[in-house]
Amino acid sequence: MNKFKVTCSVLILTFLVSIFSGAVYATQASTDTEVELNVSTVINISTPDTTTINCASLNTLCTANTTITVGTNNITGYTLQLNATSGYSNSLTNSATNETIPTLSQSYASGSFPTNYWGYTGGLDKSGETGGLDCFANYCPILAYQSTESNYTPNHAIKVTDAPATASNTTITFGAKADITKSAGTYSTSVTFTAVTNYVPHPITNGMSMTDIDANTCSDTPLETTYTVVDPRDNKSYAVAKLKDGNCWMQDNLALDIVASKNNITSSNTNASDTYLNYLKGISTGTTSDQYPTAGVAYWTSSYSYSDPLIAVSGNCSDTNCVNDPSSGEWRSDAVAPVTYGNGSGKIGVYYNFCAASAGSYCWGNGTSGTGSPSSDPKSGTSYDIDADICPAGWHMPTTNGGEYSALTKYYTIYSSNDYRNALSTPLSGFFYNGSAYSQGLWGLFWSSTWRTANAMKDLHLNASIVEPYEGNYRTEGQSLRCVINGL
Repeated sequence: MNKFKVTCSVLILTFLVSIFSGAVYATQASTDTEVELNVSTVINISTPDTTTINCASLNTLCTANTTITVGTNNITGYTLQLNATSGYSNSLTNSATNETIPTLSQSYASGSFPTNYWGYTGGLDKSGETGGLDCFANYCPILAYQSTESNYTPNHAIKVTDAPATASNTTITFGAKADITKSAGTYSTSVTFTAVTNYVPHPITNGMSMTDIDANTCSDTPLETTYTVVDPRDNKSYAVAKLKDGNCWMQDNLALDIVASKNNITSSNTNASDTYLNYLKGISTGTTSDQYPTAGVAYWTSSYSYSDPLIAVSGNCSDTNCVNDPSSGEWRSDAVAPVTYGNGSGKIGVYYNFCAASAGSYCWGNGTSGTGSPSSDPKSGTSYDIDADICPAGWHMPTTNGGEYSALTKYYTIYSSNDYRNALSTPLSGFFYNGSAYSQGLWGLFWSSTWRTANAMKDLHLNASIVEPYEGNYRTEGQSLRCVINGL
């Protein structure tokens, strides 16, 4: 999509009349209105209704040209494809006798064109690709209709452009040869020319919505360049970067307040179904012996109550090196951790217990079902990695124990180096448990989606000298959460 912008100013004049002096005063106020014009991608194609090959001589290669005209405003141009029409054979058929002239089985130079076959030339030279043919210098088969785009490569494509075009013409030549064994008459079939707009790279840009980023976007993004993007559920901004594993990672801890943003969290913008999200939003009571966890999200507020476990908790910072918010004396999600690495903000973010981290999909785990759970507990005694979480739609909680957290160790040194910590921009944000925060400035603990035991999940542990992408903690604890999106 191309976007053109023009800015206009609106001028308002207000006249004030003084009833005392009779003088007239003019004041001025102005505001700017941004006008956007969104122009959709357009492509059109035209061909002759019929192309007739007149063949007056037997055992002679007879030919006829046809021209295809394409127009598009797509900035990367188009790809033109040729194949037999759906429902039609790629053989020419005499409707009176049902005799056929099949298409070529391979490519042939004009001088060696076989008798009783037909094909085309004027396409692309794909001989350098696996299974590809030179259809520019030689005659090639008319390939059968294929229902999926992936089946069009390499020999269906007859032209590829790289820029917009008002009227781009392509001329190809159909050829056929017949001998006396074929009855006189008209042999025909239908072919389809398809023009497809080429992919337009759309790398991550500053200000982009996280839910607009997909695998293609990530793949188009330069390595190790940091961008600021927005979570549309609460409009908070996060740093993200494509790392050497080819995936795009949040460089900040997630800080989505599930309680405050409850009405904005839906299955359309979150990596979870409505069933799980409705359960998460509806949690109000529970016990740690029955549900893991009882709370939906752990973060500091002005009050703390076990009776409303979605809201947890204030409490004192128990470690001597904690850094409190100077304005309130409490920890806040926007407070910066005492120690942080890399290019991220270093903010603490929200501490999520695993019920919250899994967006309500994993709120049990001790062998019994939580009251009001979406279904009976399918995970007791089994190795069950979750597939839903509180990350924005299209993103997900990383795996570990050989998964995404672990894979980064192939590219970033984890011993005697800060490579790994800097790559992920990890604050040592500590964890939350039973009403208090611990280990800020000493440890960073980040949930993964990987199962460990009936009441624990794998996570990433790290400090100033250790990186352990295979540890685990009880699901009742509040830990930091990162989201990742896989590139192609």
